[in-house]
Amino acid sequence: MNYSLLITVWLLLYRLVLGGTFMLHGYPKLKDRAKQAGQWMNNMGIPAWTAVLATILEFFGGTTLIFGLLTQIVAIFFAIFMVSNIIMKRMKMKSPYISTEKPSYEMDVLYLLLSVTLVLLGPGAISIDHLIGFFGVI
Repeated sequence: MNYSLLITVWLLLYRLVLGGTFMLHGYPKLKDRAKQAGQWMNNMGIPAWTAVLATILEFFGGTTLIFGLLTQIVAIFFAIFMVSNIIMKRMKMKSPYISTEKPSYEMDVLYLLLSVTLVLLGPGAISIDHLIGFFGVI
């Protein structure tokens, strides 16, 4: 079995799914829901402008992950974003790790681990980073 090819294809699929998922979370907020999200954040004592930053990161960061552009840098930002989500849900919302009845943060932990994995492994050979010779931050 050619493990190099397997890893290359796996990292491409990994980036497509993770980037696409983040894009799909950010897209609705681009269409005027960032204001609504900002009001929600403001009600919890968190500055409303953070919702705009989250929207930009989710949509445009997801896009860059799909193309494999600045992958490790964007993945670091996603990891920081997920840590902040976990802290917000634990401290401000008093959320449990897993719940079917109220917001929980198990998916945030999963996205954190997925982002850290991209930071450590990089984008793979089928990426713009690889084409331009950008080998990341690690």
